[in-house]
Amino acid sequence: MAKYNSIENIPAKLFFDVLHSKDYTLLVAEQENEDLEAVFSTIYDDFFVKSDNKEAKRYLELTFNVNLLSYKIETIKQVMHFLYYNPVTDEMKEKLTTALKKGCGIYFDKDAEWGEEVLRVLQVECGIIENDLTMATLELQKYFGKENKNEFDFFQSIVGLSNIHNRNIDETITLAMYIAIENSGKNIIKIQRKNGK
Repeated sequence: MAKYNSIENIPAKLFFDVLHSKDYTLLVAEQENEDLEAVFSTIYDDFFVKSDNKEAKRYLELTFNVNLLSYKIETIKQVMHFLYYNPVTDEMKEKLTTALKKGCGIYFDKDAEWGEEVLRVLQVECGIIENDLTMATLELQKYFGKENKNEFDFFQSIVGLSNIHNRNIDETITLAMYIAIENSGKNIIKIQRKNGK
């Protein structure tokens, strides 16, 4: 496991450096051929979840939906390809189509000619899912585009948080502590606005 593998042990500054540079080697691999990008992705997801940011949560939801819809489309295509080109029993065909119906929401007309039904599923049923995938991808790109417009300045953020909390905040804090301080700062601002200060 990488030296820095969670929000509890990665310094906040290092997290934002990796986020900006995409240099995952900064996480310091402790094993050969370690997938540092996957490690960072896990940290990044945890950061979004703990940050109490509605837009960030929507971003994660959209990412999940895009991955799920892509997986459904590939699963349907593979199963239909297998069933169409391989000799299978009626029982096996029934089990696989039932599994697709249950897992992917695909409708099968058991009375239709098999070849026509396969073509319909690939065109119509997959087309519906592909439309949903396109919409989710476009919304995800909208969020991703917003995220990249403003360059994040870690030290400016620390100064802002220090001012809100009326104390100096050490720039060597972990990402978990940074998130907690940032969320606390948001609550302080919310209370001040509510009280008209």
